[in-house]
Amino acid sequence: MSPSNLSMFIASIFLLSSMSNIIIITSARATSSPLIEKACSDSRLRPNSKFCIQVLQSYPKIVSATNLFDLSIAIMETGISSATNTLAYVENMLKRSNVGSNLKDALKECKSSYDAVVVSFKSALNEVKWDKEYQTATYDLQIGSIDDIQLCLDNVASGKIKDGNILSGNKVVPIFGLSAYQVVASL
Repeated sequence: MSPSNLSMFIASIFLLSSMSNIIIITSARATSSPLIEKACSDSRLRPNSKFCIQVLQSYPKIVSATNLFDLSIAIMETGISSATNTLAYVENMLKRSNVGSNLKDALKECKSSYDAVVVSFKSALNEVKWDKEYQTATYDLQIGSIDDIQLCLDNVASGKIKDGNILSGNKVVPIFGLSAYQVVASL
């Protein structure tokens, strides 16, 4: 296996293993906690509030949070991890020699989107964790969940990108960002 194929394979396994947490929901967590329900109550998540609850419940770190502050930290850290994994996957796709120019351009836009999402989410995490700047953090979370990811969402919507890993990443960025927004706004 060539080095580029090997790194692509490793990135795919890593991303798939982290994304499997989204799909696997144990029966012990069949009912959601009031904290997670609050996190998923943002009006922009309402069409997908059940999916939001499922996503958040699939992460033990989020489920184990006992107060809004800890919940916000857990959601942001998980969102950063998820976005970073998707970013690494996109970067590995860009290294492949068999990627056509249209797909390569779309992937570059997704890379730019995920770079920005990670920066916004990390900034919000620091603002909550260290600075207690909750209003600034909510702004960064909103930008990361809506504006930063938009280029990649547009490329998926136009059919330029049909990759399941990127589609999954695009589905959960707003979940993590807007649920964290909802929690931080309540601090």
